[in-house]
Amino acid sequence: MAPQLGEGMGVLLERAATRVRAARAPRSESPAVVMGTGGSGTRAVQLLVDNSGYFMGTNLNRAGDALEIGRFLRRWTNRYLGSDWIREVIEGSRAARWPHPPGMEQDFRGAAETHRSAIPDSGAPWGWKAPRTILILPFALEMYRGLKVIHVVRDGRDMAYSTNRNQLHAHGPHVLAPGELEQRLPIRAITFWSRVNVAAARFCERRLAGGYLRIRYEDLCEQPAEEATRLLRFLNGPASPERLRRLARRSIRPSASTGFWREYHPHEIEALERAGGDALREFGYR
Repeated sequence: MAPQLGEGMGVLLERAATRVRAARAPRSESPAVVMGTGGSGTRAVQLLVDNSGYFMGTNLNRAGDALEIGRFLRRWTNRYLGSDWIREVIEGSRAARWPHPPGMEQDFRGAAETHRSAIPDSGAPWGWKAPRTILILPFALEMYRGLKVIHVVRDGRDMAYSTNRNQLHAHGPHVLAPGELEQRLPIRAITFWSRVNVAAARFCERRLAGGYLRIRYEDLCEQPAEEATRLLRFLNGPASPERLRRLARRSIRPSASTGFWREYHPHEIEALERAGGDALREFGYR
């Protein structure tokens, strides 16, 4: 007859089982991620998600970015872009996954757990805002099969003149072809905007179905209450719809740079629209 486990040994085994379950848990969770190319207006959407009943973290910068996730992205994004997933998705690849470097998954799980460390209820809905997540999107879906993606898009002609060019400068050489990197800065910016957003949209439309919501910044500014309602319906958050609509009406205003591209010479805008033409049409800007 096998000896009975003592109470202490039973407790240790249960703790070990709990740790195993916790290590596996992220794959079955459904966090919400707010993403987009830099300067798209993700801060306004993060505000709404945070007030929809989702825990979006406490260690944030002024723009609402999750700092732990952001540090992870700075360490790994360029290495992950070496998988060339953006080009392959645009060209129609049906690859099930793209390889990520050794150590990336472990580092991400640590960053996510630190981000979640202040959550009041471990079972509460949660997420993060880190715009650069758009550049590692297949990896994020691999980590969380129930991922809810909120993709914020802004007119690429405004984005061409945005002062927020952090993504372009940090990751442009891994997204753009050598000849494209030699173009004038606004052309480079709209080409980067086009390529990244089109790849993200196509990937999500193929892989996420009901887990994908695209919000145009201009629509959010023009009809904040309606877009807030659409967002809450997508998230199925516990917040009061009327409360979120009031917050949206009160808090969301168009940036002073909205429509700024119209002040440039028509010949320059024609060049921009040639560079970003397919994406501008796909997202309803032409």
